[in-house]
Amino acid sequence: MIDVKQNITDKNYDKVLETLNSLNISDTDAETFRQEVSILIESFYVCHDSEEEPANRIAIKCLNLLKRACARGESFQNAIVARVEFLERVRDILENEQGTIPENVRSNCLQLLANLCVQNMCNQERIITFMNTFLLKNVSSNGGYSNASAMILYNGFLYKAVSLNLHDILNRLLENIEANRLAQTNVPEFVCIFLEYLIVESNEMVEVLEKIDVSKKLLLYRYLIEYIRQEDRRIHPIHPDVFKHLLAEFKKKSDMILKTDNVQLDAQDTEEAFTLLVLIADASCVEPYGSFLRHDGGLFLNLGCLLRQMQLLGKSDMKNMFTPVQKIEEILKIKQGDSNLDIETQISYSLRSAVVKALANLAYKSKKNQKLAREMNIIEAILECTNLDARNPLIKEWSILAIHNLCDDNVENQQFIAGLKKLADAENSLITEYKSGTIRITDGRPSNSGDAKGGST
Repeated sequence: MIDVKQNITDKNYDKVLETLNSLNISDTDAETFRQEVSILIESFYVCHDSEEEPANRIAIKCLNLLKRACARGESFQNAIVARVEFLERVRDILENEQGTIPENVRSNCLQLLANLCVQNMCNQERIITFMNTFLLKNVSSNGGYSNASAMILYNGFLYKAVSLNLHDILNRLLENIEANRLAQTNVPEFVCIFLEYLIVESNEMVEVLEKIDVSKKLLLYRYLIEYIRQEDRRIHPIHPDVFKHLLAEFKKKSDMILKTDNVQLDAQDTEEAFTLLVLIADASCVEPYGSFLRHDGGLFLNLGCLLRQMQLLGKSDMKNMFTPVQKIEEILKIKQGDSNLDIETQISYSLRSAVVKALANLAYKSKKNQKLAREMNIIEAILECTNLDARNPLIKEWSILAIHNLCDDNVENQQFIAGLKKLADAENSLITEYKSGTIRITDGRPSNSGDAKGGST
């Protein structure tokens, strides 16, 4: 091989590139590579901070050859890291705050570190220990280094090469998820891979879920809601231990709502309970979660009681987030954006629909839950939901499905429904008010009111 370093000094860049291009890393044996690696690294050191385009091309070429060598296995990876100063030099390049080093050089350096960690526990320990602060900072900052940083940490965590603080890592991954949600950009590949490993393959996350703050829990719950809704993710369901923990958390948090008669609930606890409720409701539609949830009689009873409590709070003299919005005039204003009620941004929006949706799915071909619904007055609570409510889209449709599933192949429930007697016309503003009150129904007879147009109905 020509004297590459001298040719770089003499700025014979074309000759250097020609020599580097002639290297066949794919066929080089480990012993030969150990000789070549010094030339590649030294050439890189000389060119990495140059502003000249040919020198930059040499630096990138050296990094690409080193990255390609990593795929040859552990002996090749170790030959690169064996240079005593290598990790320190790379860290200085990556942490270059003066901006004097080209961005493509810095990003390729981090990719090289990631390749050095693949299936190499020794390198994982060295690199993560040496670069830990930098890696964690870049996962949460959601910059150009997030993906490679997450890849390095993921490999280290997967192979247990080094002790990592899962609490800190989970926080960082969730911060990245939220940053991308706000920016409406795609989550880096290895951020997804790492987080989904914790969700699907491991139960280690259960230990730290109690320790993370509520804001991070909500980010995780919302991520899981989207995860469950995506059809292609259903072949990789949430780990049973993680799902059981989420279910237990929902029961614990919803119990707080069941035990209150105060419409002014604790905001954080309420949001956590309601977000978990949406998660449970969506999961009830999907296997294998649906079958598991249907066998949990305690959950069905909990949801039924929660529905009744929401209805009770909604009937309070003080209007609150559970009070139904059933006036056609107000519904039309909401649809047109003219209403003072900003209900779609409230945490209670569509919650009663979510409860009824879950009850409908949990009643499906479940004799135990069908019986519970009849004995615990849950059927009556569902029947109350068959009216339109702007706060709860599709609640009427979910209520009809719930009644169907409760009566399906269940003579007792069918007889229960058939035995209901009409005591009086229910008070319903949809009937008593149409188009801002232009048609009224009194004494069972329709009549025109005010400037109503058209004939009698």
